[in-house]
Amino acid sequence: MDVYDTICAILATKGDATVGRTAIQKLVYLSLQKMPGLDIPPYAPHYYGPFSPGVGHALEKLVSYSFVSEATVPGMLYGGYSYDLTRDGVEISENTKQEHVDEFGKIADIVKTCKTCCGLEAVSLSYASKIHHMLGTQEDDEDEMAFEDAVTNATKLGWQRTPGNVRQGADLLESLELVKTS
Repeated sequence: MDVYDTICAILATKGDATVGRTAIQKLVYLSLQKMPGLDIPPYAPHYYGPFSPGVGHALEKLVSYSFVSEATVPGMLYGGYSYDLTRDGVEISENTKQEHVDEFGKIADIVKTCKTCCGLEAVSLSYASKIHHMLGTQEDDEDEMAFEDAVTNATKLGWQRTPGNVRQGADLLESLELVKTS
C-alpha cells in the first residue's frame, strides 16, 4: 500500500472522530511502525514528533484532487483543519480495502486502538510517536534503549513533555504492542 491508500484507509476507519494534519501524520507513522512494508515517504524528527513532508504532500494532493475534504476547525489558537473522505475518496478506500485486505484491516485495528486509547487526539498521538521514534534511533549493535532513557533523550530534540503526556503516549504504544514499558 502506498501513502495515498494509507491515508484513505485511516480516514475510512476513523468513524466520526475529527482528525487533523498532525493526527494523520502520526497515524501514518504508527501504521508504518506496525507494517514496515508500507510504501511511505521517510520521517524525520520535528517539533511535534516524527514528520514526513511526503505524507503532508500526499494529503495536500488528495485534497486538491477532491478525494479528501478539508474543513477549518474553529476555536483553535492557530487554526486547524479536519479531514474526511469525499464520495470519490470513499470509492478509493473501498478499492484499497479489496486490493489490500490484510493491510487495510491492520490499519483499521491501529485506528481503533488509537481511538480507544486517546480519541485520536493529536497530542497523544504525537507523544506516542515521539517516544517510539526515540526508541528506534538506537544503533542495531547497541543494547536496546530503556523506555526512560528514550523519554529523557527526547529533550535533545527539543520535545517538551510532562509525565502525564509520556504515560499517555506509553500506554498507547503498549496497546499497539510497539513497546513494553513495564
